[in-house]
Amino acid sequence: MGEQRENDMDLIWDRTVELFIKIHDYPDSPEHRDNLVRWLNEDSAHLKAFNELGQIWIAAGIALAREVGQPLGDLEKDQPPLMVH
Repeated sequence: MGEQRENDMDLIWDRTVELFIKIHDYPDSPEHRDNLVRWLNEDSAHLKAFNELGQIWIAAGIALAREVGQPLGDLEKDQPPLMVH
């Protein structure tokens, strides 16, 4: 049972990354937006994974900005604490 759940989570994460990249690369595509909304509504685990990936994306941006010495003022303001996956 644990292995099946792990496999399910791997598939969810794979699909999350796929949809995230499509939305990032083509933000004005109604097809990608509709696919994302439909998928997020199928299961609360989908939304949870998508939100976690969004937090990872934000954290990576903040870390990169720090690395290159850019001011972070508005980037870090009002950001929720990062969730550990």
